[in-house]
Amino acid sequence: MTRPEVETVTSAANKSARASLTMLTALLLCCFPSWPANAQTAAAGKALPAPAARWPQALHLADFILSLQNASGAIPDRPGVITVNEDSNMEYALIGLGAAYGATKDPRYKDGLERGIQWLAAREEMTDPLWKGSWRYVYSANAPYAPIPTSPGKGITDVRGVDATSTLFVYLLYLDQKLTGSDALARTYSANAHAALKFVIQHNLDKDGFSWSSWQQHASGGQWHLWAFKYSADQGDVYLGMQAGAELYHSSEYARIARFLREQTPRRFFLKANGRYGLGLNEKGILDPAPYVFAQGYLPWMWGDTPQNRQALAWLRSKVRNDGSFVEPDGKPASSLSVAMLGMAAAALLQPEPATSFRWLTITPYDSATGGVRDTDIPASNEYNNVAGFCSISLLGFVPFGE
Repeated sequence: MTRPEVETVTSAANKSARASLTMLTALLLCCFPSWPANAQTAAAGKALPAPAARWPQALHLADFILSLQNASGAIPDRPGVITVNEDSNMEYALIGLGAAYGATKDPRYKDGLERGIQWLAAREEMTDPLWKGSWRYVYSANAPYAPIPTSPGKGITDVRGVDATSTLFVYLLYLDQKLTGSDALARTYSANAHAALKFVIQHNLDKDGFSWSSWQQHASGGQWHLWAFKYSADQGDVYLGMQAGAELYHSSEYARIARFLREQTPRRFFLKANGRYGLGLNEKGILDPAPYVFAQGYLPWMWGDTPQNRQALAWLRSKVRNDGSFVEPDGKPASSLSVAMLGMAAAALLQPEPATSFRWLTITPYDSATGGVRDTDIPASNEYNNVAGFCSISLLGFVPFGE
């Protein structure tokens, strides 16, 4: 038998063996859906990490975020709108791109993250001494990317100086440095980062050490007033930025604030009788007991295994239906974000992923046509960039400081 003939026979045999292996893999996956996905990737000749292989929708969600991003780096809040970064939406979406890059090392996700950081840096107020280090609440996705006045309620004409927006920017710089091994962006935007954290320290942090939400422009008189509410989840946002700033720039002040928030938020914002976090503190220091689902997953995600976080995760699990969807407060439709929070908390506490809820998420609200995820299980609900980011983070088991 000549060498070409040997190669042909061997090739045919290999193809037959691969086909048999693929069929066997598929059969095993059908019989054992929780079986590790390494067999899937091996059969496909790829080596995706286990979470991305089990839940490929996680990367489709990141691709959805990239599909929204324009050439300048701005990411509209959802398809068909020109608003950007309302309530820090774009920043949460960028964390999702970071999670996808960490899982795959696909340069598209890194590029999207870095272009987003650069766009945000260009929007930061760096000249007006009163507002230096802050952002407006909403921007246009079209050049020159002007702020869009947006009212959160009656008597308010606009918002700016949101604590989360300033601090998340610094966390994004840290995330880029951690994922790429390069501190180029952190050095380029060090003045922006310090200004952002300084703004929050000077204008949002109260004497008790916790952070007020934001500043609102009143319709009567046009003056800016502090929105005197301390959201539980915002303490986590501020922690992310301060911890990131401490690690990037070796600041003892940032480290002190981060340590305080990590230690004291679970004590001050947790409702022992309910086994969960409250919505936040009002100006009288009274804790609003509203069942704020976001905080139950977001705070455990960054602080891991504490008694309060274990209870918050247990509270989340208690709200899961048999099909994996979430029972929302006040009878609202089942939310994708709630499932994302459940998965994020489980990952941080090193508990098993909520596979049934993940299956619901990736079948019911997930949109295979766009790669995005609907806000709720209602087919007509919107597909937001931040919800896509959080769902990708959750499915990939990504935690903020790699702990």
